[in-house]
Amino acid sequence: MSWLFGAGLGFLRGGPLGAVAGGVAQHFLSKKFQKLVRKSLPGVKNEPVFVGCIIVVMTKIAMIKGALLPREVETIYRFFVRNLNYKEGDFDGINRVIRETYEKNPDLQPIIEQYKQSSESKYRGLLLTLAYQIALVENSLSEDTQKEINELAHLLELSHERHNAIREQFSLDSLVTPYGILGVPVSATDEEIKKAYRRLAAQYHPDRVAHRGGEEVEQAHIRFLQLQEAYKEIREVRRF
Repeated sequence: MSWLFGAGLGFLRGGPLGAVAGGVAQHFLSKKFQKLVRKSLPGVKNEPVFVGCIIVVMTKIAMIKGALLPREVETIYRFFVRNLNYKEGDFDGINRVIRETYEKNPDLQPIIEQYKQSSESKYRGLLLTLAYQIALVENSLSEDTQKEINELAHLLELSHERHNAIREQFSLDSLVTPYGILGVPVSATDEEIKKAYRRLAAQYHPDRVAHRGGEEVEQAHIRFLQLQEAYKEIREVRRF
Protein backbone atom coordinates (compact mmCIF):
# COMPACT_ATOMS: atom_id res chain seq x y z
CA MET A 1 0.00 0.00 0.00
CA SER A 2 1.13 3.54 -0.57
CA TRP A 3 -1.05 5.76 1.61
CA LEU A 4 0.72 8.99 2.38
CA PHE A 5 -0.04 11.72 4.89
CA GLY A 6 0.89 14.63 2.62
CA ALA A 7 3.52 15.17 -0.03
CA GLY A 8 7.13 14.98 1.09
CA LEU A 9 6.39 13.26 4.40
CA GLY A 10 8.62 10.23 4.16
CA PHE A 11 7.65 8.66 7.48
CA LEU A 12 4.63 6.98 5.85
CA ARG A 13 5.82 6.64 2.27
CA GLY A 14 5.16 3.09 1.15
CA GLY A 15 3.90 2.18 4.60
CA PRO A 16 0.65 0.52 5.58
CA LEU A 17 -1.16 3.77 6.17
CA GLY A 18 -0.47 5.06 2.65
CA ALA A 19 -2.60 7.08 0.11
CA VAL A 20 -4.63 9.25 2.46
CA ALA A 21 -4.78 12.41 0.37
CA GLY A 22 -3.69 15.96 1.08
CA GLY A 23 -6.82 17.17 2.86
CA VAL A 24 -6.41 14.45 5.45
CA ALA A 25 -2.73 15.25 5.75
CA GLN A 26 -3.51 18.89 6.44
CA HIS A 27 -5.96 17.88 9.15
CA PHE A 28 -3.78 15.34 10.96
CA LEU A 29 -0.64 17.45 10.76
CA SER A 30 -2.22 20.70 11.91
CA LYS A 31 -0.98 22.31 15.12
CA LYS A 32 -4.52 22.19 16.47
CA PHE A 33 -4.73 18.44 16.00
CA GLN A 34 -1.30 17.69 17.44
CA LYS A 35 -2.04 19.87 20.46
CA LEU A 36 -5.24 17.93 21.18
CA VAL A 37 -3.41 14.60 21.05
CA ARG A 38 -0.45 15.76 23.15
CA LYS A 39 -2.77 17.13 25.82
CA SER A 40 -4.91 13.99 26.10
CA LEU A 41 -2.31 11.31 25.31
CA PRO A 42 1.11 12.49 26.48
CA GLY A 43 4.13 10.56 25.31
CA VAL A 44 2.95 9.82 21.77
CA LYS A 45 5.91 10.29 19.43
CA ASN A 46 4.06 10.54 16.12
CA GLU A 47 0.53 11.85 16.51
CA PRO A 48 -0.70 11.47 12.89
CA VAL A 49 0.41 7.83 12.63
CA PHE A 50 -0.89 7.00 16.11
CA VAL A 51 -4.37 8.38 15.47
CA GLY A 52 -4.48 7.02 11.93
CA CYS A 53 -3.77 3.53 13.27
CA ILE A 54 -6.59 3.83 15.83
CA ILE A 55 -9.09 4.70 13.09
CA VAL A 56 -7.85 1.89 10.83
CA VAL A 57 -8.02 -0.76 13.57
CA MET A 58 -11.48 0.25 14.77
CA THR A 59 -12.72 0.26 11.17
CA LYS A 60 -11.21 -3.16 10.45
CA ILE A 61 -12.86 -4.68 13.54
CA ALA A 62 -16.23 -3.26 12.50
CA MET A 63 -15.76 -4.51 8.92
CA ILE A 64 -15.62 -8.15 9.99
CA LYS A 65 -19.42 -8.26 10.17
CA GLY A 66 -19.85 -6.41 6.87
CA ALA A 67 -20.54 -2.79 5.99
CA LEU A 68 -20.05 -0.29 8.80
CA LEU A 69 -23.19 0.63 10.69
CA PRO A 70 -23.92 4.27 11.58
CA ARG A 71 -23.57 3.33 15.27
CA GLU A 72 -20.09 1.94 14.60
CA VAL A 73 -18.98 5.15 12.90
CA GLU A 74 -20.46 7.09 15.82
CA THR A 75 -18.37 4.95 18.18
CA ILE A 76 -15.22 6.07 16.38
CA TYR A 77 -16.38 9.69 16.51
CA ARG A 78 -17.18 9.38 20.21
CA PHE A 79 -13.58 8.53 21.09
CA PHE A 80 -12.33 11.63 19.34
CA VAL A 81 -15.00 13.89 20.84
CA ARG A 82 -14.85 12.63 24.41
CA ASN A 83 -11.18 11.70 24.67
CA LEU A 84 -9.53 14.21 22.34
CA ASN A 85 -12.04 17.09 22.50
CA TYR A 86 -12.82 17.01 18.79
CA LYS A 87 -15.70 19.01 17.33
CA GLU A 88 -18.16 17.79 14.70
CA GLY A 89 -16.42 19.86 12.05
CA ASP A 90 -13.24 17.85 12.63
CA PHE A 91 -14.70 14.58 11.32
CA ASP A 92 -13.79 14.96 7.64
CA GLY A 93 -10.28 13.59 8.07
CA ILE A 94 -11.59 10.69 10.14
CA ASN A 95 -14.15 9.86 7.47
CA ARG A 96 -11.47 9.81 4.78
CA VAL A 97 -9.41 7.28 6.74
CA ILE A 98 -12.49 5.14 7.38
CA ARG A 99 -13.27 5.09 3.64
CA GLU A 100 -9.66 4.27 2.69
CA THR A 101 -9.60 1.44 5.20
CA TYR A 102 -12.89 0.05 3.94
CA GLU A 103 -11.65 0.12 0.34
CA LYS A 104 -8.15 -1.27 0.93
CA ASN A 105 -8.57 -3.40 4.10
CA PRO A 106 -4.86 -3.30 5.04
CA ASP A 107 -3.21 -6.13 6.97
CA LEU A 108 -3.31 -5.76 10.73
CA GLN A 109 0.30 -6.64 11.53
CA PRO A 110 2.07 -3.66 9.87
CA ILE A 111 -0.57 -1.28 11.23
CA ILE A 112 0.12 -2.44 14.79
CA GLU A 113 3.87 -2.19 14.27
CA GLN A 114 3.44 1.46 13.29
CA TYR A 115 1.07 2.02 16.21
CA LYS A 116 3.65 0.70 18.68
CA GLN A 117 6.43 2.72 17.10
CA SER A 118 4.39 5.92 17.06
CA SER A 119 3.48 5.56 20.75
CA GLU A 120 6.74 3.96 21.91
CA SER A 121 4.60 0.97 22.98
CA LYS A 122 2.36 3.09 25.23
CA TYR A 123 -1.45 2.89 25.08
CA ARG A 124 -1.57 -0.74 23.94
CA GLY A 125 -4.45 -1.50 26.29
CA LEU A 126 -6.30 1.54 24.95
CA LEU A 127 -6.35 0.15 21.42
CA LEU A 128 -7.63 -3.25 22.58
CA THR A 129 -10.35 -1.53 24.63
CA LEU A 130 -11.45 0.48 21.59
CA ALA A 131 -11.54 -2.72 19.53
CA TYR A 132 -13.92 -4.35 22.02
CA GLN A 133 -16.01 -1.20 22.24
CA ILE A 134 -16.72 -1.10 18.52
CA ALA A 135 -17.09 -4.88 18.30
CA LEU A 136 -19.85 -4.82 20.91
CA VAL A 137 -21.94 -2.02 19.41
CA GLU A 138 -24.76 -4.54 18.86
CA ASN A 139 -24.12 -6.31 22.19
CA SER A 140 -22.82 -9.45 20.51
CA LEU A 141 -19.38 -10.75 19.65
CA SER A 142 -18.96 -13.13 16.72
CA GLU A 143 -16.34 -15.85 16.67
CA ASP A 144 -14.57 -14.21 13.72
CA THR A 145 -14.45 -10.87 15.51
CA GLN A 146 -13.05 -12.47 18.66
CA LYS A 147 -10.35 -14.18 16.60
CA GLU A 148 -9.32 -10.85 15.08
CA ILE A 149 -9.26 -9.21 18.51
CA ASN A 150 -7.18 -12.09 19.87
CA GLU A 151 -4.72 -11.51 17.03
CA LEU A 152 -4.71 -7.80 17.86
CA ALA A 153 -3.87 -8.55 21.50
CA HIS A 154 -1.07 -10.85 20.36
CA LEU A 155 0.40 -8.23 18.03
CA LEU A 156 0.17 -5.66 20.83
CA GLU A 157 2.10 -8.10 23.05
CA LEU A 158 -0.50 -7.99 25.80
CA SER A 159 -0.54 -10.81 28.33
CA HIS A 160 -3.53 -13.11 28.79
CA GLU A 161 -4.12 -11.46 32.17
CA ARG A 162 -4.17 -7.94 30.70
CA HIS A 163 -6.44 -9.09 27.88
CA ASN A 164 -8.88 -10.71 30.30
CA ALA A 165 -8.88 -7.63 32.53
CA ILE A 166 -10.02 -5.57 29.53
CA ARG A 167 -12.67 -8.14 28.59
CA GLU A 168 -14.05 -8.02 32.13
CA GLN A 169 -14.71 -4.30 31.69
CA PHE A 170 -17.29 -5.32 29.09
CA SER A 171 -18.79 -8.09 31.29
CA LEU A 172 -17.36 -10.80 29.02
CA ASP A 173 -16.30 -14.22 30.24
CA SER A 174 -12.59 -14.78 30.67
CA LEU A 175 -10.73 -16.07 27.64
CA VAL A 176 -9.79 -19.72 27.67
CA THR A 177 -5.99 -19.54 27.81
CA PRO A 178 -3.57 -22.46 27.51
CA TYR A 179 -2.69 -22.00 31.17
CA GLY A 180 -6.37 -22.12 32.10
CA ILE A 181 -6.87 -25.32 30.11
CA LEU A 182 -4.05 -26.95 32.08
CA GLY A 183 -5.37 -25.50 35.33
CA VAL A 184 -2.16 -23.69 36.26
CA PRO A 185 -1.35 -20.00 36.79
CA VAL A 186 0.90 -18.12 34.38
CA SER A 187 3.49 -18.01 37.17
CA ALA A 188 3.72 -21.83 37.27
CA THR A 189 7.19 -23.31 36.77
CA ASP A 190 8.02 -25.45 33.76
CA GLU A 191 7.99 -28.55 35.95
CA GLU A 192 4.57 -27.67 37.38
CA ILE A 193 3.22 -27.27 33.86
CA LYS A 194 4.67 -30.61 32.75
CA LYS A 195 3.20 -32.33 35.81
CA ALA A 196 -0.25 -30.78 35.23
CA TYR A 197 -0.22 -31.84 31.58
CA ARG A 198 0.75 -35.44 32.36
CA ARG A 199 -1.95 -35.69 35.02
CA LEU A 200 -4.70 -34.25 32.81
CA ALA A 201 -3.59 -36.20 29.73
CA ALA A 202 -3.89 -39.42 31.71
CA GLN A 203 -7.22 -38.35 33.21
CA TYR A 204 -8.83 -37.39 29.90
CA HIS A 205 -7.21 -39.92 27.57
CA PRO A 206 -9.96 -41.27 25.26
CA ASP A 207 -8.99 -44.86 26.05
CA ARG A 208 -10.32 -44.38 29.57
CA VAL A 209 -13.89 -43.88 28.35
CA ALA A 210 -13.82 -45.84 25.08
CA HIS A 211 -16.03 -48.55 26.58
CA ARG A 212 -18.80 -46.02 27.27
CA GLY A 213 -19.26 -45.00 23.65
CA GLY A 214 -21.28 -42.13 22.25
CA GLU A 215 -20.96 -38.47 23.16
CA GLU A 216 -18.71 -39.09 26.15
CA VAL A 217 -16.01 -40.55 23.90
CA GLU A 218 -16.28 -37.60 21.52
CA GLN A 219 -15.94 -35.11 24.39
CA ALA A 220 -12.90 -37.00 25.70
CA HIS A 221 -11.22 -36.72 22.29
CA ILE A 222 -11.99 -32.99 22.12
CA ARG A 223 -10.69 -32.39 25.63
CA PHE A 224 -7.55 -34.43 24.92
CA LEU A 225 -6.86 -32.38 21.77
CA GLN A 226 -7.34 -29.14 23.73
CA LEU A 227 -4.81 -30.30 26.31
CA GLN A 228 -2.27 -31.15 23.62
CA GLU A 229 -2.68 -27.79 21.88
CA ALA A 230 -2.45 -25.86 25.16
CA TYR A 231 0.71 -27.71 26.17
CA LYS A 232 2.23 -27.20 22.72
CA GLU A 233 1.53 -23.45 22.82
CA ILE A 234 3.11 -23.04 26.26
CA ARG A 235 6.16 -25.08 25.25
CA GLU A 236 6.67 -22.94 22.15
CA VAL A 237 6.54 -19.75 24.22
CA ARG A 238 8.72 -21.03 27.05
CA ARG A 239 11.01 -23.14 24.85
CA PHE A 240 11.17 -26.26 27.01
